[in-house]
Amino acid sequence: MKPFHIATSLFLLATLAACGDSGAPNGKADPALEESPAQAANNPADILAALPPEDQPYGLDVFTAKCVQCHGNLGLGIDNNPALTGLTRSAMQQKMLAYRAGKTMGPQTAVMAKAVAGLSEAEIAAVSIYAGE
Repeated sequence: MKPFHIATSLFLLATLAACGDSGAPNGKADPALEESPAQAANNPADILAALPPEDQPYGLDVFTAKCVQCHGNLGLGIDNNPALTGLTRSAMQQKMLAYRAGKTMGPQTAVMAKAVAGLSEAEIAAVSIYAGE
C-alpha cells in the first residue's frame, strides 16, 4: 500500500473513532462537555462537513505543501521554527486565520502570513484537523 493511502486510511479511521457515541448512559449529555455556539463555530470539522465530499481537501496534502518545510514531517519544528505539538485543532485554526488576516503574532508573522495567504477556510480546517491535537 502506498504511504498516502495508509495515511488517508489512518486519518479516516481516527475521524470515525472520534465520531463514536460518547453520550452519557442515561441519554442526557453532560453540560460540562457541551460546546457553546461560539466554540462550535470554531470547530474545523464543521467547515469540512459543510462541503460535499469531493470538495473536501486533505489535511496531509495541505500540510505537505505548506507546513513541512518549516515545521518538519512530524510538526516538531525545524531550526528556529516552533513545534506544532500541544496545539488543539481549534487553536491551530484560529492562529492560521489570524495570520491570514494580517495580525502580528510573533517573529515569524511575515513567513506565516505568506504561507497561509492562499489557503481557503476548508484547507485551513483540514490541516488543523490533521496536525492539531
